[in-house]
Amino acid sequence: MTDARLDLDDPLAALAPPGVQAEAADLARDAFTGAFRHAAAESSPFPLDALRARCLDWIRATPDDEARALRMALLLTGLDQWGLAFSQAFGIQAIPPLTALIGALRTSLDPADDARFQRQFEGLDAAEAAAIDFKIALRRQIHLALWHAMGAGESLEAVEPVIQALGGQLLALDAGMPELGWRLVADTLAHIQIRLLEDPGATGPAQSGTQCLFASLRHAWPKERHDRVMAQATRAVLAWQQTRRPMAG
Repeated sequence: MTDARLDLDDPLAALAPPGVQAEAADLARDAFTGAFRHAAAESSPFPLDALRARCLDWIRATPDDEARALRMALLLTGLDQWGLAFSQAFGIQAIPPLTALIGALRTSLDPADDARFQRQFEGLDAAEAAAIDFKIALRRQIHLALWHAMGAGESLEAVEPVIQALGGQLLALDAGMPELGWRLVADTLAHIQIRLLEDPGATGPAQSGTQCLFASLRHAWPKERHDRVMAQATRAVLAWQQTRRPMAG
């Protein structure tokens, strides 16, 4: 939907093609969602064994040792980033079910597996384009989840911590990936605008919170950086609108 990726040379694509990277982002989202909801409700025992088995089945679906190690690195990276983002946004000190799941996955590794995992884990940060499809999907999902949580608030004041956390994460992403981070930020901002266009009757907090978020980014960035990000986001929104127009008969 957006051109955040373009034609980047992903050094990990041979071990984890774009489809696998998308699966990793989706599995991390689903696993975190289950852990977070249980932590909030605690209405029944957390299905740790079943969730661990689901994750390990996906990791072990490939026969290649290095590919399995990379899958583990992607999944654990995703779970960790989800946990960090929501902890910051909602002032949570810990999410016990998530901690238990991460621990259970790590203890499944023997020494040789762990060495391969560490190597692949470090490879994710060795180049910004490493597993870029995973990085784009993961950050988009996390940011949009926080944006939806903001829109579900009762008032702008009630969701101000979420707005601040989301803005801080977007700025940190841009700073942490000096070459490509701005594209990932633009991707998120485009998808937020698309969500609002898809739902013109969005709640007040969604509209006003988005305005506050965009204003905070405008003040935080140098004008040139802000204009570059917003131009990228606008192109993506226009491209989406173009696909929605009926074909001329």
